[in-house]
Amino acid sequence: MKSKAIAIILFATLCATLLFTPQTSWAGSPQSHRWEGVAIGIGAAIIGSAILKAHQQPPVVVAPYRPAAVYAPGPPPRSRGHWEVRKEWVPAQVEKVWNPGHYDRKGRWVAGHWIHREVQPGYWTQTRVWVSR
Repeated sequence: MKSKAIAIILFATLCATLLFTPQTSWAGSPQSHRWEGVAIGIGAAIIGSAILKAHQQPPVVVAPYRPAAVYAPGPPPRSRGHWEVRKEWVPAQVEKVWNPGHYDRKGRWVAGHWIHREVQPGYWTQTRVWVSR
């Protein structure tokens, strides 16, 4: 950007010098009005610099991307208590079956009736039970 400003100042100075230098047809000394030309050149440089600075864009500030923080949940609270092994009785499975009429061993007639027949015998099992305090 500095080189652009220097180029504008040099161009303004050159234009001012060509515009205000006396032509050969004018009478007078070539050194006349020297200080006026210097003042005009300095003024043009100051005004050109001010115009150049007014048209410059301020630097763009870009904030770096930071993803949102993700926190893992803490462990669940421990419940108070303990496991116990308990012994439980599972009853036998029976089914109701019709027993038709028949003669028994002694030769007597037995009328038909419903009887309970065991499908699976009962048994003991162990189960874990949570006992809270």
